[in-house]
Amino acid sequence: MNMDTEYDIPDAAGGWPEAMERGRMADAAFAAAYARVSDRERSLAKTGLAAVYAACGGPMPRFRRWSAGLGHDLGLTRLDVPLDFVVVLCGRSFASPARLAAAVVPALCARVPQVAAVRVGDRWPRELLVALELCGVETACRLGSRSLAGLWPALAATGHGAVVCLDGVSPPPAVGRLRVLAAHTAGRVGLFPGPDATFDREALAFAHPDMAFFVHGEADAAENEPFYAASGTTLAEAAALGYDAVYTGEAMLPQAMDAAPLALGPGRETFWLWPELSPEVFRRRHVAALAEGPAATGPDGPDAG
Repeated sequence: MNMDTEYDIPDAAGGWPEAMERGRMADAAFAAAYARVSDRERSLAKTGLAAVYAACGGPMPRFRRWSAGLGHDLGLTRLDVPLDFVVVLCGRSFASPARLAAAVVPALCARVPQVAAVRVGDRWPRELLVALELCGVETACRLGSRSLAGLWPALAATGHGAVVCLDGVSPPPAVGRLRVLAAHTAGRVGLFPGPDATFDREALAFAHPDMAFFVHGEADAAENEPFYAASGTTLAEAAALGYDAVYTGEAMLPQAMDAAPLALGPGRETFWLWPELSPEVFRRRHVAALAEGPAATGPDGPDAG
């Protein structure tokens, strides 16, 4: 098998749809948001962001082509390249810098040349703008909910791209070349503290201010929003509670993987990973096949009489 990663492809040309350009945030908005976020909060965001990049494997090659001669005289070539663009959308209820970074970084690692974020129905919270800036995403737009219907066909006309709908935005129907992805949460997380599982609640509240954290197994668990005392002490019980993630000690992580799509240990308070959003989903794939050697059918083929 031969693999080629040296050939480069040109960046996609063209701008964003008019509705996005009208609501585009100025550079000054990013600067003001960065100045208003504390050093501690920026450090938390950077820690989570670095872990997401590591989980995604870092930047992929812009161009990958495999060629191989296989059995039955089959010559096969596979090609994959980045999508032309990705737009990540979130609604007014969405407030998590960690989950926003987890939606943006896989597209960046896929080497998508144009990545933008759109806030539907409300202003951008400063923590989200800072997360975008730390990711290196320079295009953030505000859009009214009534403008969404016209956005989908406008994006589809731009090229081969994808939209990622986070909480507060419903996925559109299939439109042309537009790939539609959704990453939604129930807004519920299970927390299982213990001797080997101490969690930074300030970091959790910063990373996911729109989540409710249900604390299991602490007799003196104080009800202090967004943390709430929960009944039940085992992960088996938590499996029926519909948690988006479970935080627990290292020894219990294998069991925690059966209780929620994401199991996180101490030190990963600001980390998030969408299982459905790997860098691979932001690539276009093509396959070519040819016959090598004698033809499979015909006078001398297996069907010859």
